Amino acid sequence: MQSSFAVGWRQVGVCFMLLAATGMIASTYSIVAVPLAAEFHPSRMVLMLSMTVLSGVCAALSPLLGNLMDRIPLRRLMIAGGLFLASGYAALSFTTSFNQVLTIYGLLIAPANVLMGPVAATVLLSRWFVQRRGRAIGIAIAGISAGGFLFPMIIQGLLNAHEWREALRWLSLVLLAWTVPTALLVVNRPAERGLHPDGAAEATPVSRAEASGAPISARDVLSDPAFWMVAVTVAVVTAGMKGMVTNLAPLAIDAGVEARDAALLVSIYAGCSFIAKLNFAALADKLGPRVLMFAALGGFALGMACLTQAAAGYAVIALGVALTGLLGGLMVPIESYLAPRLFGQRAVGRAMGLLTGVILGALLCTPPLFGLIFDLTGSYTGIFWTFCGLALATLLLVPAIRLHPRAAKSGAE
Repeated sequence: MQSSFAVGWRQVGVCFMLLAATGMIASTYSIVAVPLAAEFHPSRMVLMLSMTVLSGVCAALSPLLGNLMDRIPLRRLMIAGGLFLASGYAALSFTTSFNQVLTIYGLLIAPANVLMGPVAATVLLSRWFVQRRGRAIGIAIAGISAGGFLFPMIIQGLLNAHEWREALRWLSLVLLAWTVPTALLVVNRPAERGLHPDGAAEATPVSRAEASGAPISARDVLSDPAFWMVAVTVAVVTAGMKGMVTNLAPLAIDAGVEARDAALLVSIYAGCSFIAKLNFAALADKLGPRVLMFAALGGFALGMACLTQAAAGYAVIALGVALTGLLGGLMVPIESYLAPRLFGQRAVGRAMGLLTGVILGALLCTPPLFGLIFDLTGSYTGIFWTFCGLALATLLLVPAIRLHPRAAKSGAE
C-alpha cells in the first residue's frame, strides 16, 4: 500500500498540472487576442470583454460548483473540466464573429476554469493536508504561474508555425492530453485509501476536528466580516494583475515593443508569479498570512507605479511586470490558504465557491476597464495609479482580519 505522504503529494502534483492549464487562460489572452482582433476588428474595450464574460460566468458558477465539490467526487468534475477546456479552444478556431468568441468563453472555457481551478484544488488539498496545508497549496497554486510561463511560448510558437485557426486546434489537442490523464490520478479523500492527512499514521486532533465539524451555512459565511476583508484584499491585487496581464501585449506594442518581446513580458510576469507561489509555499506555515499580505500589497503597489512610466521603454515595463508578479503574486494563494482555516474543511467548497464568486465578481470590469481607459485617454497611466492607491489603502485592512474559525450560528443549508 502506498503511503499517505506519497499519495498526498501526488495530489499536489495533479493540482499543479491542472492549475497550469487553467492559469494560461487569462495570462495568454493578450496573445490570442492579437489574431482575434485582426480577424474581427473589435474595439480594444470589446476585445477585452472575453475576460469579463469569463470572470462573470466563473463568479456565477463558483458558489454552485463549490458546493457540489463538497458532495460529488472531484475526479469526475476535473475530468469534465479538461474536456470543456480543450473543446473551448477547438471551438474558437471555428468562430465567424466576435460574439461567438464571447459565447465560447462563457459556455466552455469558464466552466473549465472553475472545475479545475483554485476552488477544486483547495477542496482536494484541504482534505489531504492540515499541518502542511500552506506548503501544499502554495506549490499547487504555483501551477497557475507555470502555465502562464510555458503556454505563451507554446501558443506563440503555434501561431508562428500555423494560421491562427489551425494553431488553436493544435492547442486544444495539447490541452486535452495535458488535463484528462492528469485528472484521472485524483484521489478524492485519504479515507478512500485507508489513509490520513499529512502522511500521519493516524488522524490528528486537528484533522479529526475539521472532518467532524458541522459545515456552516452560506449565510454564516457571507455574514462573517473576515470573509469580506479577505475578499476585498485579494480582489484589489488580483483584479489589478488580471487587468494588467490581459492588456500587457497591446500596452507593450503601443510603447514600441515588438510582438515577440511583448509575449516575453507575459512569461516574465508568469515566471515571477511562479517564484512568488513557491515563496508562499516555503513561508506561509512559518510567517503566517498577514506578513505575506503586507508584502503582496506593497509590492503590487510598487509594480503599478512602475507601469505608469511604460513610455520610458521595455526595461521599465519589465520591472513593473516583475514586481507585480513576484510580490503581488503572493496574494493569489491567500484565499485558498485562509478558507479552510476560517470555515473548516467540511465547508471549504462552499466557502471557497462564495469567496471566489465575490472576488471574480470584482474582476468583471477590470480587463475592459483598462481598455476603456486607453480608448478614452490613449494611455493606461490613470488605471495603474488607481490600483496603486487602492493597494496602499487596503493595507489598513490586513491587521483587522481574523485568522481563526468563528463559531457557526447555524447548520448547513
